[in-house]
Amino acid sequence: MLTKLARVGLTAAVMVLAATSFSLAETTATPAPKVVAQASPEAKATPDPFTYHGYIRAYDFTRQNAYSAYGGPGPGSKANQSSENNAISLSGAYRFEDSGFSVGGSYLYANPFNNCSNASTASSSLPGPCGTKSVPPGLNPDTTLPPFEMSTLYEAYVKYNGNGLNFQGGDLSYGTPWTPTSDSRLKPVAYQGVDLSYKINSNWTVEGADWWQWECRTCSNFDQGTLLTAVAPGGYAYAGASAYSSLYYDPTETTYKTSGTFYGRLGYSGPKDLPLTANVYYYDFQNIASAWWLDAKMPLGTSKLKPYVALQTGAENAPSSDLLGKIDSTIFGMQVGFNPMSNVLLSGSFDSIPWKTDTVTLPAGITCNANTHQLGTTKAYNHNMPYFLPTGGSADCSPTATAGVADVYYGGWASPYTDSYVTDPTYVTSGTTGLIDRRGGGSAVKLQATFTSDNKQFWVQVGQTWYDFSNPGYATSTNATDFDTQYFFMKYPKSGPYKGLSLRVRLFSRSATNFPAPGNAIAGLFKYSRFQAEYDF
Repeated sequence: MLTKLARVGLTAAVMVLAATSFSLAETTATPAPKVVAQASPEAKATPDPFTYHGYIRAYDFTRQNAYSAYGGPGPGSKANQSSENNAISLSGAYRFEDSGFSVGGSYLYANPFNNCSNASTASSSLPGPCGTKSVPPGLNPDTTLPPFEMSTLYEAYVKYNGNGLNFQGGDLSYGTPWTPTSDSRLKPVAYQGVDLSYKINSNWTVEGADWWQWECRTCSNFDQGTLLTAVAPGGYAYAGASAYSSLYYDPTETTYKTSGTFYGRLGYSGPKDLPLTANVYYYDFQNIASAWWLDAKMPLGTSKLKPYVALQTGAENAPSSDLLGKIDSTIFGMQVGFNPMSNVLLSGSFDSIPWKTDTVTLPAGITCNANTHQLGTTKAYNHNMPYFLPTGGSADCSPTATAGVADVYYGGWASPYTDSYVTDPTYVTSGTTGLIDRRGGGSAVKLQATFTSDNKQFWVQVGQTWYDFSNPGYATSTNATDFDTQYFFMKYPKSGPYKGLSLRVRLFSRSATNFPAPGNAIAGLFKYSRFQAEYDF
């Protein structure tokens, strides 16, 4: 009994003590932390498998051709030019989740609102928006900006990216040094074919491609022509492209087709302690030429000036049996640059293409003018003069002491997808001309300064280039001044594409002085202004 009473008393005492302790805890002790269920990690948003972007562009181009040709009177045979056009481009892509595959496309519609429906209605004899005949006050369309309506689905592709492998095939606006997108007008150039690259490791990448057709920047369809081979008497020329001389073509042909271009690349990107980047390219421009190209860039130390040096060199060859005749060209270029201030980049560039000379017996009907040092012919074409010859006022021959024998000057780099577009990768290419577009030899020096604001909303670039196209025929030189500036109304993003309104102004001035012979000089001044308004979304 006592034991039972003791147990009851002990139990009661424990209960009283527990109740007292609980009461004290509620009133005087620090509250115990509440036990809360642990929150799950916040789920990351799954990227939308469908993405889109686009732009609206409005361009206004004006050219002033103020020069005299071979002592001719007044402003010469070329009229001043002006064009305006507007375009909208829509691009979309769909990514198949976790598969690495995606599909996409891009569509562009352009309309200058001048009732010129398409390039096929253009006429060399009728004035007006689709014509090229000069009318008072001597103002023609600037056909580098298409003065006609365009509608084209210029991209339609499938892509795969995974495990270091990258594949893309179809219609693509995809650029390499000698097959660039040339997106300096309404639409970029697009190529039709396949491209495959593989990242071997963090330093090395290999790539190969086969492009069998292209769509030029003033075209609405893909074809097998190029800027050098899609021109023929009675045929058609790409709008804004400089037709290759009819001297070398059969007038019974309307288009000189090629099989496209094979392309290969081996790329290297060095580690932080040796930040060298370099690429070796191979191009087989079918029925035109084959070319090797090397570019490399290396920072020089870790100074705040961020100095660097860049090199480029290449060689291109073709037998006389190819469409453009004999091609034998080499290029060497060098560029150095540094930042004297964090917002300013200064650079100096040099490129050289040596002239080549062959002494040949001229075919019947072809002569070499002793004054102008130009080949002339009484025939509409002649396949017996198979050379890729210079243009733009450069001499292409000199008569020798032997009648019917002449020294022929050549050596230019044939660029089927940049010729007359002024978009080749040489360092000294300016806004209106370059070594490549003259299709001959020569050398050039270029100085350039670029300023970029801290918020990246404003930048301006000024460049001066001195060209020397002289050869044994006669001396010819050109000076070019470029001014380019752009303002972005919205803050430029640290990553990803810009979205919002921007304005861009480009002003170019070019002067040339040639000295072929007394009384036959060409003295000229060319001015070019481009105004662009663009909204990106």
